[in-house]
Amino acid sequence: MKILVIADEKTALAFALAGIKTCVVKSGLEVPSILEELSRKEVSLVLITELLAEESRETIAHALFDPDRPLILEIPGMSGMRRQRAKFQDRALSLLGR
Repeated sequence: MKILVIADEKTALAFALAGIKTCVVKSGLEVPSILEELSRKEVSLVLITELLAEESRETIAHALFDPDRPLILEIPGMSGMRRQRAKFQDRALSLLGR
């Protein structure tokens, strides 16, 4: 399984030391272009920090339902968890617009 981590510099460094491919970004505005270029053939799993995911929520929501895109999982950054997570059911329904 090929993994890509999209994160700030410090978080990316921690994963890079473990031998995982990383992409360092400074803001969530860079995330959509990175996700657009990825396909499931290149990367199976994308780990992205919660802060960056929050800044590019719409792009991630669309990518989650695209079968040709990798699975996206939000992870805490170096500062820890940012918020209380919603239940999966509530989140899935909100993405479906119900």
